[in-house]
Amino acid sequence: MSPVLRGRRNNGAKSQDVKLGLVRGDDVRRSLAIRVPTAATAHSMLPALKAEDLNTSGKVRAAVAGLFAAAQANEAAAALVPWVCDALPSPNSRKAYHDDLRAFVAHMAEIGVQPFEVTGDHVRIYKEGMVQAGRRPATVARALSVIRGTYEQFGKKGLVAWNLIGDIQAVTSPRVDKNTTPGMSEREACRLLHAPDTNTLLGTRDHALLFTYFKTACRSRAIARARIGDLERTDFDWYIVVSEKGSKRQRKPLLEAAPPILRWLDRAGIRFDDLEAPLFCALAADKRSPTRRPLSQRAILNIVKKYAIHVGLDADRLGRRGICTHSLRKTALTNALEHGAKMEQVQAWAGHSDIRTTQGYYMTKESDAEAAARHNQIR
Repeated sequence: MSPVLRGRRNNGAKSQDVKLGLVRGDDVRRSLAIRVPTAATAHSMLPALKAEDLNTSGKVRAAVAGLFAAAQANEAAAALVPWVCDALPSPNSRKAYHDDLRAFVAHMAEIGVQPFEVTGDHVRIYKEGMVQAGRRPATVARALSVIRGTYEQFGKKGLVAWNLIGDIQAVTSPRVDKNTTPGMSEREACRLLHAPDTNTLLGTRDHALLFTYFKTACRSRAIARARIGDLERTDFDWYIVVSEKGSKRQRKPLLEAAPPILRWLDRAGIRFDDLEAPLFCALAADKRSPTRRPLSQRAILNIVKKYAIHVGLDADRLGRRGICTHSLRKTALTNALEHGAKMEQVQAWAGHSDIRTTQGYYMTKESDAEAAARHNQIR
């Protein structure tokens, strides 16, 4: 006889039994675990959005409501929208939340479970499916965080019984190693900086791009969105004003990145009064003239990886995800600390809201070196 788990769901003034039939429990668990929808499946069932589609509370309400059936949409949106707008001020964070919730709701629809009838066992099966599908621990942990937060809000509004909320909250996330992005030594960073061929327009752009990363420690999104109008000049220095995490605007000195940027703009014929022109743009097919299309974060990542491989930096270094755009930021912050900058100064420069995040960059410097030494010994 198959076990049947019972719970109470409080739906306004009504209560009803919620049954989760685990017929031949292990078989069902296995069959459901491999049915986590692919991104394509989830996207075909529910609407996909861009970050700018979630930049106001009204748009968030419409997007969240669109994930649920008409009978549930208003209740779900009323429970979630104030929390989402307060906890996730950045449109990009809201999009990530929306995408994770969309995938989960799509999966529940596939197996015939209504959103307000979800139990901890459903979430555990979903987690197992993500793990079996090879999703990264950080991806699984983020999805579970979205689910736990969502159902906590449902519980506060009485849409789901609290005993079920407790069971959902008890689903543990996989361990996620912090700061797994590999950094670089100063010598390696110097090799990477000077890898582009500055005799070409492409190399001049890439040289300026890499210097901007190293000298500003900006996040990839900030660099990709930078415009000519974000550059500022004083009597002695050049600055860039970027939109960092949480939509915060931050003014950063360009330092040694200024000359490469000016050479790139001059060679590309990009005018300083063209305020909306991207600071770093894609080139035409012949690589001899700029376009109006900004480099995407993916394009920038590919540029960094190309030069990392060119100068002999292991693409799969230390068994991790390899040199990437965040490696440049990590190296810049770590080097600043190594050369005597105070932790509080580097925190402000990095735009970290919590100093423990900044401390993490410093603490992983030694672990990177130790891992590299072990890697070389194995070779």
